[in-house]
Amino acid sequence: MQKNIFMEAAEYARRWAPNERSLLIFPVEKLEELTKIKTTLPRYPVLYVTKTSYIPYATKAEILRRKDPNLFLIGGTDMISEWVAYVLTTLTKGQVYRIISEDLSGIDIGDNHSACML
Repeated sequence: MQKNIFMEAAEYARRWAPNERSLLIFPVEKLEELTKIKTTLPRYPVLYVTKTSYIPYATKAEILRRKDPNLFLIGGTDMISEWVAYVLTTLTKGQVYRIISEDLSGIDIGDNHSACML
């Protein structure tokens, strides 16, 4: 079976950060932008969703395997829809935050002005 980017991200997270309690959620359509901001983000594993309505099985399975992790959704509703955000909140009892910034290179999870809890 051929692996896709969703499966690769989940496998990487499982292998290299198996007990991390926080995950970054990023839209696969904006993957190129992730390379620009990666240095400003904490070293949490990154899992992918689609912008509008799809949460891949590999992403769901990794969230559930971690037993209620905190999720940090990177980007506003133009990057991850409200529907996707809602479904993600149903997969964890941990906190779910949306990190919003006009300039993705300026994202800082510790910055209270760019994070809002869902």
